[in-house]
Amino acid sequence: MTAYSGNSLKAGVKILLNNDPCEIQFSEFIKPGKGQAFVRIKLKQLLTGKLLNKTVKATDIFYSTNVIEINAVYLYTNQSVWVFMNQENFEHIHVSHKFLFSSEKWLTNLSKCRITLWNNSPIAVHIDNFVHLQVQETDIVVKGDTINSSTKLVTVETGAIVRVPLFIKKGDTIKIDTRNGKYISRVTS
Repeated sequence: MTAYSGNSLKAGVKILLNNDPCEIQFSEFIKPGKGQAFVRIKLKQLLTGKLLNKTVKATDIFYSTNVIEINAVYLYTNQSVWVFMNQENFEHIHVSHKFLFSSEKWLTNLSKCRITLWNNSPIAVHIDNFVHLQVQETDIVVKGDTINSSTKLVTVETGAIVRVPLFIKKGDTIKIDTRNGKYISRVTS
């Protein structure tokens, strides 16, 4: 385990805080004119995804944690467990639903993602910010509907529902922002 002092915490460093793995998002060293130096940090709890703001002494000691990220491919779902394959050694990784953080609605067979492991147990699945999915079902647009709205709802191949412009039709492939579920553009091949 590597030890870090408060003033050596930088963005991207993964530490153990109250027995929870956390990743430093931002740190700012402050030396007031009077008094002891301190560090303002913003960190993300890796088990919950929650963001925290903390102020620590520059001399406080923090320890690194055994957190690694691996590249994986989504294979299938077995009841409440999602199964992924490590791309380096082809081992299967079983991930509980709570560690998907609502990204399951964007996963298709062989979707590439990154899995965060803490002590060799999965704690988070990260998918790309943008995915390309095919439209499976779409609302029928009736002449005159454009007066009230210029969008409609479609169901994509994963079952997720997305609001899109009226010109999108069944069979089209669309680009979606997975962070907020919004339509970005139509994908042409």
